[in-house]
Amino acid sequence: MLYPRVTKINGKETLIGDNCLVSPREHLAGKRIINVFGTIGMELDSVNLLLALDSQSHEPIKFIISSPGGSVDAAFLLYDVIQLVESPIITIGTWCCSAAVMLLAAGNKRYLLPHSKTMIHLIRSQFEGDAKDFEIAKKEMDAYQTQMSEIYQRCGVKKTKKQLSMDMDREFWMNPKEAIDYGLADEIVTKETVQGWLK
Repeated sequence: MLYPRVTKINGKETLIGDNCLVSPREHLAGKRIINVFGTIGMELDSVNLLLALDSQSHEPIKFIISSPGGSVDAAFLLYDVIQLVESPIITIGTWCCSAAVMLLAAGNKRYLLPHSKTMIHLIRSQFEGDAKDFEIAKKEMDAYQTQMSEIYQRCGVKKTKKQLSMDMDREFWMNPKEAIDYGLADEIVTKETVQGWLK
C-alpha cells in the first residue's frame, strides 16, 4: 500500500502532488515510528533511520517490535544505538521473543499490546566444527548470555543473575501483565495512546 506524499509547509501538512506516493515505512517514519518486524538480522535500515530521525529533532521515536528474535549481534547493535541517541525511545511490543525482548526492554517508555507475548530463553547457536570450535562457541555464548542478563537488569528487571539464568534455561513465556511485573515493560497500550502517537 502506498500513501500520498505529505510535507509540512508553514507548519501545515500538505499533499505535494497527486502522483507522489510513499511507502508505509516512509509514512510511519514521518510520524517518527520505526517497525522492527520479523527475524532480526543486521538491522542497518533501522539503525540508519533511527540516527536520521534523531538528527532531525529529539522528539520521541516509537519502535513497534514484532519479532521471534534472531541475530544477537544485530540486537546488540540496535540496543547500543538506542542508548546513544538523544531522542526518548518508546517501544511497543506485539510479539517479542529472544533477542527482540532486549529491544523492548531498552525503551525509555515500554508498552505491550493487550494480547502480546514475550519470551526469554538461552542463547542458541547453529554450531558447526570440532570439539575445540565447540569450546570457543560455548565461551562466546556464555559471554552473550551474561551481557544479555546485565542489560535486562539495567533496563529494570528485578532479578538476580542466578534467577535470570534459571528463568532463561528454558523458554519462559509471559503475558503482558507478567512481563510488566518482571520489569521488561511498563504498561499495556491503549487506543488513546496510539491515537496520540499518530497525530
